[in-house]
Amino acid sequence: MNTFKTEMKHTILFSNFDNNLGTRVLGQEIRVQIEPLLESNEFVIFDFEGVEFVSHSFSDECFGKLLLKFPFPELKSKSTFVNASELVKKTIAFAINDRLKANLAY
Repeated sequence: MNTFKTEMKHTILFSNFDNNLGTRVLGQEIRVQIEPLLESNEFVIFDFEGVEFVSHSFSDECFGKLLLKFPFPELKSKSTFVNASELVKKTIAFAINDRLKANLAY
C-alpha cells in the first residue's frame, strides 16, 4: 500500500500589494492572511518577484510578529521566501533577528 503525503501550498505574491512595501498597516493586513494558512499547516511561499523595497517596519509587522505566534523552527518548516532581492532578504532577516533577540530578552 502506498501512502502519499499531501501538502497544501499557498503562494503569496507580494507584488500584488505594491513593489515598495513600507507600512506597518500593510504588514499587518498581510500577516493576518498568513497566520490562518500556517495554522492550517499549509506550506506558504512568500514570492517577492517584482518587489524592489521592503521597510523594516513592514518586515517586522508582517514577519517578525509571526514569531509571537509560531516558534522560529516551525515558521521555517512551514514557509519559504523566493525571488527576493538581496536588499529585501537582508531587511526581512534583520527584522526577524530583532524580534528573536527581543523574545530572548524576556
